[in-house]
Amino acid sequence: MQPVDRHTLHELQLLPENSRTASIFAFYNRTETLGGGDYLKSIITRPKESPEDIIRFQDLLKAIAMRPTAWQVNIAKAYAAAAESYYALSVAHSMSQDVIKHWFDTWLYSKRNKGEYYRIQSGVLATLRLVRAVQSTLDHLAEAAIPDEISEDIAELRKFIYSPLLSVFLRKSDGKLSNRSIFYLDYLFRVSHRDKFRQMLDTLYKLDACLAIVKTARRHQLAFPIFDLHSHDFNAKSAWHPLITGAVANDLNLVHNNPVCILTGANTSGKTTFLKTCGILVYLAHLGWPVPAKSLQLSFTDRLFTSIHLSDDLDQGFSHFYNEMMRIKQISEALNAGKRCFVIVDELFRGTNQEDALHCSKTVLDGFANFDSSCFLVSTHIHELITHYSGHTKLSFRCFRTHITDNQFQNTFKIEEGAAFEKVGRLIMDQTGVTALLQNTKRLSPE
Repeated sequence: MQPVDRHTLHELQLLPENSRTASIFAFYNRTETLGGGDYLKSIITRPKESPEDIIRFQDLLKAIAMRPTAWQVNIAKAYAAAAESYYALSVAHSMSQDVIKHWFDTWLYSKRNKGEYYRIQSGVLATLRLVRAVQSTLDHLAEAAIPDEISEDIAELRKFIYSPLLSVFLRKSDGKLSNRSIFYLDYLFRVSHRDKFRQMLDTLYKLDACLAIVKTARRHQLAFPIFDLHSHDFNAKSAWHPLITGAVANDLNLVHNNPVCILTGANTSGKTTFLKTCGILVYLAHLGWPVPAKSLQLSFTDRLFTSIHLSDDLDQGFSHFYNEMMRIKQISEALNAGKRCFVIVDELFRGTNQEDALHCSKTVLDGFANFDSSCFLVSTHIHELITHYSGHTKLSFRCFRTHITDNQFQNTFKIEEGAAFEKVGRLIMDQTGVTALLQNTKRLSPE
């Protein structure tokens, strides 16, 4: 899948707008290190480019899930942060490639700048603790089959950690390391094996991020999606929105010969939440992550498009309707380029009058119906569309029903076959007190 644009990242709440807002990233972020959190944030914006890449990453997560403690690098966050700071240390008393000169320069620096030298010494000791923790993890994985996704990283780590260069120092306690040893280790970590040091940190963060995903999957009973390369069907069982407390789970089964699903329901019935849920499922599946559903089977998708919260672009002078049309144009261009798309549109053409909305909606839905290898979820309040497409072989209908009794209504939040025509706008207006306020004829007389 190609990376999604910022619009979809925002609509699906994949990344947080600020530190206080809920997001899919925060839902999965159970990392132990700052670098692990940064790595998790970076990979959530990079969907896999092929089904093979997805399966490779899934295999890694599944292997970790089988023995999570074996893959855990037991290092305190403070030591990992100290090792990272040491790697980036700007103290440049010497970066000579000659070990003797580096040793001498470091010794001289330790005499002239005792305070600054302490930063080098503490960085070396923190890095040694990290090396020992990584060594322990590698020992636990000695007999394990290493998934392809991380096999090269683990192989390089083993060469570095078990090298004769480090073996002598790893057998010593920190208190027995002389200044001479510190000088040599500083040369080893920051000069001669700097690239190995960087790779060790990056592999630590990758494992931390993967463990966070596995922990989240176990805690919330998430499921690994299955990709069917010979079908364009979409089949989700008990799918739920991960950012909604007590979210109602729903099923959805779309088959390739019915690429367009029209979704109806009253205001507050759950349409938009369900559309977002489907978008989140598709996106997470293409990351290779487990998803909030009992099961998910789908085909590989080249592009994911959402059009849920479009607004007027005041800076450009564009109306809501114009932005809607530009979004549909983007989708149409991708479809005509032969891309397999998963398209989610909430309230198609709500930004124009009823007559134009009906005409434009028919044109778009007729066009979408021609692309059997893509999936289209479209919600609408235009009931004329339901009548017009009744019996159409390429379209199916789902709805969220609302039970209305007297002046009260209750949403089921459960998806059903068919169409829903309930209207609760007036009831909501009454229940919120807006009607009473506006119809109140009593006015305070001016004094």
